[in-house]
Amino acid sequence: MSLPKIVGLEQEYALKLRSPDERAAFHTSCLLVNAYARSIGLREPGLHMVWDYGHETPYQDIRGKIFRSATGQEVMGEDENRLINAPLPNGARLYTDHAHPEYSTPECRSARDAVACEKAGEVILLRALQLATGDLPDPETGLFKNNTDHQGHSYGSHENYLMEARAHDEWLAGSPERAAKTLIPFLVTRQLLAGAGKVGGEREGKGVAGYQVSQRADFVEAVFGLATTHSRALINTRSEHHADPRRFRRLHLILGDANLCEVANFLKIGTTQIVLRMLEDEALPGDWSLRDPVDAVQRVSRHWDDPVELADGRTVTALDVQRHFLAVARGYVAGGGLQEDPEGEEVLELWETVLSGLEHLELSAELEILADPGGLARQLDWVLKLWLLNRYRQAKAVGWDHPYLKTLDLQYHNIHRGQGLFYHLQDRGLVDRIVDDDEIARFVTEPPADTRAWFRGRCIRQFPEALRLVNWEVVGFAQGTVHRVVPLLNPLKGTRVQFEAVFKRCGSAAELLAAVSAG
Repeated sequence: MSLPKIVGLEQEYALKLRSPDERAAFHTSCLLVNAYARSIGLREPGLHMVWDYGHETPYQDIRGKIFRSATGQEVMGEDENRLINAPLPNGARLYTDHAHPEYSTPECRSARDAVACEKAGEVILLRALQLATGDLPDPETGLFKNNTDHQGHSYGSHENYLMEARAHDEWLAGSPERAAKTLIPFLVTRQLLAGAGKVGGEREGKGVAGYQVSQRADFVEAVFGLATTHSRALINTRSEHHADPRRFRRLHLILGDANLCEVANFLKIGTTQIVLRMLEDEALPGDWSLRDPVDAVQRVSRHWDDPVELADGRTVTALDVQRHFLAVARGYVAGGGLQEDPEGEEVLELWETVLSGLEHLELSAELEILADPGGLARQLDWVLKLWLLNRYRQAKAVGWDHPYLKTLDLQYHNIHRGQGLFYHLQDRGLVDRIVDDDEIARFVTEPPADTRAWFRGRCIRQFPEALRLVNWEVVGFAQGTVHRVVPLLNPLKGTRVQFEAVFKRCGSAAELLAAVSAG
């Protein structure tokens, strides 16, 4: 029986600065991280908690290669560590990654919780921006949740899924051709559900792009690969699983777009969870291997309804591929799959609704679409943005080469509620919701109850003065001159049901450690 597909999302936010200097961006990002950490009491005197990098292996590949000695990793001082990192009481991590503030959600068991937790990240970043305003070198700093600056740079919106060790090794590390027949075609065509939309293109030789489905597609250069800032792959192969390696693996996907539409994000996560469950249960029949997956992901982005070539010479559309996976998923659920997953039916129904809508979506050569934002424009970012841009094009009688369209594209992703075009449309009631503002607000301060994130977050909230180190796999306490580490190697353990009573009766970290040791 397949494992529940615990998911965590990582979003790098773009900073808008008048001086686009990487050092200024790094400094600004660190100001945001620390402003928020101070506001919740995590920068008080006597607190020495740091992010523990000891379990991170960025140069080891699941295919058995080591691209740099582990001892060659840079050693970071504690002051620098605290400057760029803030483990949060909601189980998440807020930190600076190069020149970007990045928010990693806590581990979530459900797609709905993952959507709410990622939206909570937007609230946290905006709060950080408000708190830091007086210290910022640029008082007009803005935050954007997207994947490209239209200047040739891309930043990530990554997904992480818990997989069974055996299935991961068999389908990805040991026999990647199995993934090529099933998982890869699904991921290449999933952008129909979850593309964020983009004006223009950044790949020579791919033809002029007026508008694309995906922001990330132009930057995909491989099917499998270790790098995340260049030569980006559909599936990242870093051997860094953040769990018991005898039982679990992490599937690290870096091909996705940053979603603002909750329905699109819910579908991106929920359909992938189902496909991975089917993969582990050996319930993915057929061979849909693409002749050139990298070319296909870019072709679908630029001409979503054009056929792509399979390895056996057949041609299919992205919609054909998604229809196949939906049909297989329906059979899987009917046969007893996902019995313990209350979201399964909702995901399937939305998947069907969106695919049916795409079948009836007719675009002219100039990508004219919709007189009013109905149907898919209420659910998918790339359709909603296309409708919005066409309103401007029609009003001004301009083509896709008009420079202001890229400005509107970027402004769609501004997360400031008074400035961002997406939130202007949502506040007018033109966008469907999956979660409500109360759910999002709850996850700003509280972790999901049904994963190990609950234990981590509760430790940070209740015993911050005793915590010495935190990462996804452990929490470590200072007990005099001795460090006591609590391993969190099973993402399905450490839940509120298991430990709420323990935390209520423990008045100190020492009592908690004794209770955990006693079982």
